[in-house]
Amino acid sequence: MSSKPTTWFRNFMGIGYRYHDVYMNVFPLFPNRMAAYKLWKKTIDWWPDVDIKISFVEEGDDYWFILYGGSKYSGDNTGFVKKVPISENYKRFKEGYEKKAMLRFGVYKENTDPKKKDKDGVMKKFELEVLKKTKSVYNISFIQASELDPGSVEWQCIQANPQ
Repeated sequence: MSSKPTTWFRNFMGIGYRYHDVYMNVFPLFPNRMAAYKLWKKTIDWWPDVDIKISFVEEGDDYWFILYGGSKYSGDNTGFVKKVPISENYKRFKEGYEKKAMLRFGVYKENTDPKKKDKDGVMKKFELEVLKKTKSVYNISFIQASELDPGSVEWQCIQANPQ
């Protein structure tokens, strides 16, 4: 882990989930492929899998997605935080993630190509691309906000990033 304080990145759209792989996937969503790729290379690419932590801190009808890992090699200590509404996809992930998940980045953008249609021949309004780079995450926790310890990374992150 880096000794630098964590800089919290929250400029992403939300969280996506994919269930059809051996292990469930969780991915922050970005509007731009190149920006997402560069951010991955700058940060997560350097994180050892065993040091990556994802916390889901539930607070009423919302949850905080908190992702951090850090690297002693890159000199960068960026973490990711976003408060989003609890969804059916989140509940499904929580029930079936099997103590391991694959971390990826996703690109969610408006479709501008009239040739791209769904199976019924209707033009897709949006399209999702899940980038190929992955990291295995073994440290995944689901916590109630009321149970957070004031000294925890999660509590400090939420206090520093009110949304």
